[in-house]
Order: sequence, then C-alpha cells, then structure tokens
Amino acid sequence: MKNKLVAGFMAATMMVSVMSTGVFAKELNPDSETNKAGDTQVTATVEENENKAAYVIEIPDKVDFGKIQQPETEGNAYSTKDITVSCIQADNLAAGSGIAVLVKDATATQSTDPFCLTHNTHSDCVLNYEIMNNNDESIQNGTWYANGFLFNLFTGAGQEATDKLRLNRNQLYNKDLSVWGGQYTGTLNFYTKIVDVHAN
Repeated sequence: MKNKLVAGFMAATMMVSVMSTGVFAKELNPDSETNKAGDTQVTATVEENENKAAYVIEIPDKVDFGKIQQPETEGNAYSTKDITVSCIQADNLAAGSGIAVLVKDATATQSTDPFCLTHNTHSDCVLNYEIMNNNDESIQNGTWYANGFLFNLFTGAGQEATDKLRLNRNQLYNKDLSVWGGQYTGTLNFYTKIVDVHAN
C-alpha cells in the first residue's frame, strides 16, 4: 500500500534585515537646477527563521473495505477497516505546540455532512460510513473545524494514530443489487496545521 507524505512548514518568527553592500551618495546642491532634488531607494529582505517548525505526516494512499455482502436480515451489520496516519518528522516544534491532523469527506461543507461512498455508475446509490477513534466513538461527535474533524494531534516524530472506518451494511438491506451492486468510491481530505496543544 502506497502512502502519501504531507509536508508542512510554520514560520514562528520573521526577521527583517537591511542589505548593505556599500554606500552611494548623491550631493544635493541648491545652486544647481539638476541637483536640487534626488531620490533614495530603501530596501529590506524578509528572511524565514531557520528554526521554523517543519513536519511530515504520512497518510494512506488508499483504504479498501473489500467485498461487502448484503445482510439477510435487518439490523446493524458492520464492516470495518483500519486507517493509520503517522508523524514521520516533527522538527522545531515550540513548547506546547502540536500538529493537528483534520479530516473530512471531500464533499462535506458542514458537520452534518457524512463520510460517503458513491456508486461508480449510479450516483443516487450512496453508502455512508463513520470514522471511529480508539475510544470507539465517531469523530463526528467531536468539534467541527473549518477543515474537518480532528483525526489526531501529534507532538513528536514516530507517533501514529489508527482509527477505524466503519460501514453499516444494513444500508444495503432489501436493496436491488442489480442497481446497488458494484464499485463504490469516496475521498477523504486531510489537513494539517500547527496548534497550541493547551487550547485543544
């Protein structure tokens, strides 16, 4: 399984320096019409702090529920699949800071929008699923941020978090498989940012 690397950089401070490579002067002389006025160019260079925070988060390229069966009786019938996100690099994090990893369905614009898989040829056929954290609770019970729900908060390299994608096959109960059968796909959007650990 291929993984994707998400690299992020957060500049903690910026420095302003004035470049000086020599002094060039122009004399202003009120007795000379051509030298009564003059211009001075002012320049500065903004440099990034060499100690800026830098991180790399690894996310899976693909998660596959595999083949799922229509339940014979009505009731909860779950299919689950692990999804693991890892912190590969976390350099120069300030004290009390961490790397928040947020996730949402690619189609979601608000907290009530579900994680979903859409049939490849019948767009009206949609299967919803959940992301369950290690406390076996849906992450959608947590806070909705502008870029999704919190998947995990990393504070150092070598850490990883494994949640579960959980699909209730009861959605397929009594459905016409000549229509509902086939391939489904969806997309998860991940977003990362440096946050104050104490504020979350």
